[in-house]
Amino acid sequence: MLPAARDYERAEHDLSAAFARDADPQSWIAEGQQAKRRAAEVAIAIDGLADRAAAALRLTPDEVRTRVGQRCILGTAHRAGCIDRVCAVANAYKHAGPLRAKHPIESESDVLATGAGYGIDAFGVGKCSGVEVLVNQRDGTIRKSLADVPWSIAGWFQFLADSGAVIPVQDYVVCTACSAKRHTLIAREG
Repeated sequence: MLPAARDYERAEHDLSAAFARDADPQSWIAEGQQAKRRAAEVAIAIDGLADRAAAALRLTPDEVRTRVGQRCILGTAHRAGCIDRVCAVANAYKHAGPLRAKHPIESESDVLATGAGYGIDAFGVGKCSGVEVLVNQRDGTIRKSLADVPWSIAGWFQFLADSGAVIPVQDYVVCTACSAKRHTLIAREG
């Protein structure tokens, strides 16, 4: 997950740099497509854990996602729905057609590299400026894909630790997208 998250963040920075050079969307199509692809790859890496954990714990993948989703906390902030969006982005990339009703998006067309993220979603999440990969949900709300990644990984770290997995004690930097926030997970003993 962590290498895929770093690749995705790098692609988001490349997208911002291309936008800064020329705001015409035609000039940053390649960077936008790359950012969407990397967003899908990290989503697949994160969501792929649900099947493996479900088999190991004799649960369904949806039960695992629910338990992980309850643990998507950084500091004191919980990011509701991030695991569901990550799952939906992964499935949208793998299956171009309409998604099942359980997903918060309808299809891959709801994952867009577009628009300035300022004023969208929550303060201090995702990038601080420039275009971003945005997820348009069925209910009309827009979320930043880059914001879902660190919270989802934090949820997985906590779920795995709660399930008895040994996570090496160290700092894990997931995302440095916004200079105001550096999303660092700290694995601790016990």
